[in-house]
Amino acid sequence: TRGSLALRRLLLGRFAEEGIEASGDQLLLTGSGTQAIDLICRYLLRPGDTVLVDDPGYFNFQALLRAHRVELVGIPYTPTGPDTVAFEAALAMYRPRLYVTNSALHNPTGASLSPQTAHRILSAATAYDLTIVEDDIFADFEPVPTPRMAALDGLDRVIRIGSFSKTLSASIRCGYIAARADWIEGLVDLQVATSFGGPS
Repeated sequence: TRGSLALRRLLLGRFAEEGIEASGDQLLLTGSGTQAIDLICRYLLRPGDTVLVDDPGYFNFQALLRAHRVELVGIPYTPTGPDTVAFEAALAMYRPRLYVTNSALHNPTGASLSPQTAHRILSAATAYDLTIVEDDIFADFEPVPTPRMAALDGLDRVIRIGSFSKTLSASIRCGYIAARADWIEGLVDLQVATSFGGPS
């Protein structure tokens, strides 16, 4: 139900190279990156919750979140990541449940997160008990790796998702979720309930 053991071991090895210490019970393979987001939304959100998204941001994130009937609040995206002043103001005003973002080679701006911005975002998220979903789908195209919130946070309040559709082939329908072990356990059950299994 968690997906191919060999592929999960490969991903855990790559995470370790980035400084993300994760175990096998913190990783779940999914049918795609989109399914990864959908499962997280089903698991963590309720209709009417508020979710922060990048502005501009990936159009399908917004479409999927709207399908879950949540309120979206856009955070301006700068050359070093989200505008931290606007981010902190939105946390205080809206008390959002999630923030969904790309940290590296952001879609559509191409910007990457700076260490200073990552630090401020994580500090604010901790203060307001916010969960961050970090989509790392473009990581393999980055010439020099930049900071990842999942590595800085240790997968405590940051959920890392990704897939192979941009790097290998759009026809490879396989993604992943890396998160706290207790959340992965619930997401496994949810994936079985909604698709009767994981990716083949």
